[in-house]
Amino acid sequence: MANKITDLILEMEDIMDEASSVPFSKKIAVDPDEIYEILNEMKDSLPEEIKQAQWVTDEKDRILSEATSEADSRLNQAEGEIKNFKEQAKSQFQKMVSEHEIAQQARNEADRILQEAASEAKQIREQSYDYVDRLFTSSANNFGQLAQQLEKNKNKILENK
Repeated sequence: MANKITDLILEMEDIMDEASSVPFSKKIAVDPDEIYEILNEMKDSLPEEIKQAQWVTDEKDRILSEATSEADSRLNQAEGEIKNFKEQAKSQFQKMVSEHEIAQQARNEADRILQEAASEAKQIREQSYDYVDRLFTSSANNFGQLAQQLEKNKNKILENK
């Protein structure tokens, strides 16, 4: 179509170049019917050219709109994924901190229990030593008394002999 308009413009130029000039002026004489015929053909051709130009413009706008929409959608999706990743990382970090705190509490409790057990073991050992000491002391006293009694009995028997 653009080619047709260009051809018609060239045809008008040829008519003007071949037209006879008016003496003593820059004006030329052309057949108005011939010019009007070319102008009418141009008008008939022009709407199709404008339609094509408008279609190209509309198509460009549509493509730009779709591209912008797709870019916005992907950007929103990426931002959502980033936000989700950040939340997961934060949750994992807090879980690890919490697990660390729980582990620390467990270690502290284990240390406390071990110290308490060691203290109780020491106390039981000391009580056992005290008991054995009392038992030996008591037994030694009893044996001493028994030995004295035996000695007395022996002396009595020897005296009665």
